[in-house]
Amino acid sequence: MNMIKEEIIRKLVEKEEVLKNVEEELLETKEIVQEKDKLSKEYLGHLERLHADFENYKKRQERKKKEFIEFANEELLNDLLSVVDNLERALDSTKNEKNAKAIKEGVNNTLNGFYNILKKEGVMPMKSIGHRFDPYRHEAVMKTETDKHSEDIVTEEFQKGYYIKSKVLRPAMVKVAVSIKEKKDTKKK
Repeated sequence: MNMIKEEIIRKLVEKEEVLKNVEEELLETKEIVQEKDKLSKEYLGHLERLHADFENYKKRQERKKKEFIEFANEELLNDLLSVVDNLERALDSTKNEKNAKAIKEGVNNTLNGFYNILKKEGVMPMKSIGHRFDPYRHEAVMKTETDKHSEDIVTEEFQKGYYIKSKVLRPAMVKVAVSIKEKKDTKKK
């Protein structure tokens, strides 16, 4: 009976070792699963951030595309403004001629056609005379001493300024009022 007991104990010890090995393997497997789970969560977080970054990128590109489309004709429109300037000068030069009525009417019709095209494209003239000088909208080409106007008021416009929608397409070339006192003060210095 001793042998049987020894045999049973030996088998129990073997089974205990097998069980211990299985427990160790199970523990290792759990650790591997936990590590894989941790990596999986990291990858998922990274993927979510990449997705958010990509969505933000798409929105930025869409805004840039809209802005590009809105202002794509800017160079063309700026060129057209030179033609408008020349037509305006032609109209001004016909004021004293006898047969100028027909020429004036033709130029005036052409100019009105240009104005309509510019308006359709969102180009509008800015009002400068009598307004305060703004370096974002005006280009001061001359200053004039005067007591008739307040300081920094536009007194004359040499070339019209234009907006395209809310943006300045071309600043106005203007003459700006300065007080007589200020000009004398600057000469003394």
